[in-house]
Amino acid sequence: MIRVGMIGCGGMGRYHAAELVKLANVKVVGACDLIPEKAKALADQVGVGRCCTDFRELLPDVDAVWVCTEPFNRVEIVTTAAKAGKHIFTEKPISRSLADADAMLAATRKAGVKYMLGYCLRFWQPYRLIHDAVASGELGELASCWMRRFMPWNPANWYGQQDKSGGVMLDFGSHDVDWLRWVGGDVKTVCGRTFHIRDGIQTDDHGAGVFLFKNGGIATFENSWSSFLGESSLGVIGTKGAVMLGRDGKVRRRIGHDGPEEVVDVEAATAINPEGVVGKRDSKGDIQKVQLRSESIQQHFFRCIEEDIEPLTPATDGRKTLLTVMAIWESARTGKSVEVDRMARKPRAGGRSTK
Repeated sequence: MIRVGMIGCGGMGRYHAAELVKLANVKVVGACDLIPEKAKALADQVGVGRCCTDFRELLPDVDAVWVCTEPFNRVEIVTTAAKAGKHIFTEKPISRSLADADAMLAATRKAGVKYMLGYCLRFWQPYRLIHDAVASGELGELASCWMRRFMPWNPANWYGQQDKSGGVMLDFGSHDVDWLRWVGGDVKTVCGRTFHIRDGIQTDDHGAGVFLFKNGGIATFENSWSSFLGESSLGVIGTKGAVMLGRDGKVRRRIGHDGPEEVVDVEAATAINPEGVVGKRDSKGDIQKVQLRSESIQQHFFRCIEEDIEPLTPATDGRKTLLTVMAIWESARTGKSVEVDRMARKPRAGGRSTK
């Protein structure tokens, strides 16, 4: 049984806690938040009597911590927990600054503990299915991939402050950057632009970027909190085929110029029967005798601990995603393309907004 302490009891903390209590090999033993009422509410939610405002009180009695605090309020928690030998899960992004990210990585590396980030798209469908189509080679060499996600929203409290959240490109868009990096590999060059459209907030709320990958291929993405209309689409084009997800939620695939275009049955395509054959639907539309090969982000973290394996979303990748977003900010500030590796040598604190 792996004992877990919840640190940060806001919306994401409550969401994760509800998932953790479903796991047979996990026991949530306490909750911590700077606001006592939030800590008590989460403790009551998961049925534990222990709640506190100082995370250090939990460390003697846990094997791992689940950190859902703000990205600018995390470095002390992670470094202290690592020194105490605790495995660590944190929500994304890794941090608001490169210095904090490096401090946390150094502490967890020295302690030899697992350190995983909450980039959930790597676990969700059809994002994983499309990634796997690239990784399998069925699409050939990567030519282009893209994501576009518009979510009209008025960011309140710290989300609406550039120095705390990093704006739409870091808080929201880092999901997209992470997924595109997962598909295409490390980014070599970035050209980006950010915008501050909505009045009453102090952060970027719209932005776009173009990536050149080190391994070849290109990516484009665009994110918005101020688009007025919602939108979501992504896709991959390779030298042998393409897979695309449209705003209608349908995944279309075509292999070869002469091959048929098909709408992918995502549920069937991501299920597998006990003999190892990908699931198919019967005449009633049911998938028979299958074991879903999906694994939740929560299940994965604890399997990494139990089997001593590298997480699918390691914190080292979170640092690369942060560097890529920093390159977008620098490109927006200068109006020039930026080499991502250069950001590690000359880090900057934030981006420029264009009204």
